[in-house]
Amino acid sequence: MQTLDTRTLISSGRALLATDATPAVLHWVDADGGAQSIELLKVFRILPEKRVVALVRWRGQHVLAKLFFARVRWPQHLQREIDGVQAIMTAGITTPVVLSSGTSVDGGTGVLLLQYIENSETVGKRWERATEDEREVLLRKVVTLIADCHGRGLLQKDIHLDNFLLQGAQLQESLVYLLDAAAVSVHTGEPHGVDSMRSLQNLALLFAQFPVHNDTQVPTLYELYRSLRPQMELSADPCMFSALLQQNRLARLRVVIDKLYRETSAHVCVQKRDRFVVYRRALESPQLQEFLQAPDDFIARGRLLKKGNSSTVALVQIAGRDYVLKRYNIKSFWHGVRRALRPSRAWVSWRNAHMLEMLGVATPQPLLMMERRCGALRREAYFLSEFVAGEDVLRYLAKEPINSAAWERVLTQFGQLFQVMRDYHIVHGDMKASNFISTADALIVLDLDAMRKEPDKERFRKAFGRDLQRFAANWQDKPECAARVLTVVEQTDNQSAR
Repeated sequence: MQTLDTRTLISSGRALLATDATPAVLHWVDADGGAQSIELLKVFRILPEKRVVALVRWRGQHVLAKLFFARVRWPQHLQREIDGVQAIMTAGITTPVVLSSGTSVDGGTGVLLLQYIENSETVGKRWERATEDEREVLLRKVVTLIADCHGRGLLQKDIHLDNFLLQGAQLQESLVYLLDAAAVSVHTGEPHGVDSMRSLQNLALLFAQFPVHNDTQVPTLYELYRSLRPQMELSADPCMFSALLQQNRLARLRVVIDKLYRETSAHVCVQKRDRFVVYRRALESPQLQEFLQAPDDFIARGRLLKKGNSSTVALVQIAGRDYVLKRYNIKSFWHGVRRALRPSRAWVSWRNAHMLEMLGVATPQPLLMMERRCGALRREAYFLSEFVAGEDVLRYLAKEPINSAAWERVLTQFGQLFQVMRDYHIVHGDMKASNFISTADALIVLDLDAMRKEPDKERFRKAFGRDLQRFAANWQDKPECAARVLTVVEQTDNQSAR
């Protein structure tokens, strides 16, 4: 059994996840000076060089341990968590209670033991497998708890579904716990709890993390929140809250995009003199490492989908799974000079794919982005995404009657896409129908290297107009089809002009 100390916790980084299979023991001293030990059984979360959250065995029972080991600042982090739990309990909100706290025997790690809630899971995990009706129940439960917290002067600043814990087999009767006490701030100066401005910002921040299509539920949930805090006399106008929601979603987009090109819990980032790589941590495998050394070999062994001067696209296999790999080529010496100091098109596609994912717009899942480099100078670049089977929209609709359900579905899907693009000032840049795949569930957007967000209203209006014109031009040689498409384009165009 491995013995842990502060040096091991810091140096292990994310490798401490190996303790899921092999228990490790940490010796520590509690607040009364008593010698204690915990046996790590399963690591739930790691913030390298800062914190570990794990299931542990202590005195024969399962408890939740938070280990704080950020250099110099760990005592403040430990105390903030303890104070947060106390504040939540004082306010009468349900949260896991503190069982014990102390310091590792080497003096470099703070230990906090919390009640482990059996038969529970975070609302975020429950959400992943929930039906639409169950999701509505989950949101109503979370909104009810948030309103209760706000009314009692508590604000969960790091508000997301994984900071709410659900206990109980029956969803309707399940109990919801508030988690992450360190991120809870106390506002007791107001007579009715947290003031309306902070409260609504907090609620909007939660809803901003959901795809845009979930916004149809927001007016009902906002009305529920209002009904739970009648003394605040919040505005009954749902448009006011919708504007606040959109503002928060844009702010969250900026935060998430800033994290896309560095090491995170979701992504691995490798920076060397000859390359820059970022990829999803779940993709890790020995064959992936082989791919990183020689991606062109995988193209040569794969099935070529497109061979052009500017880009090469192939269906490749990594660790037994099919993926689409797009290589952005350097066409000539002067083309290389022009591209050397600019973000590559793979870099742009990586950013745009994640932006679309956050907005709930379907696109092949982005998995890896790599740039060949010579120091700061960029060369060829690679973008790896999941493989999505299906025909592009132009070929698909060519086989369907103009008055068919297929045409109706596809045009509705495009109308919804145009609405998101208009609301969030997104320009696609290449609206060929071959860049879209329609399925029964979604319209899948491809070829993202020309996409951009255009903050300037007038420039967006013109660029978005060109997108709509290019979209309509896909059917210019088929007047009857073009007429149907133009109805969607004109509706969107009219909304954009308002």
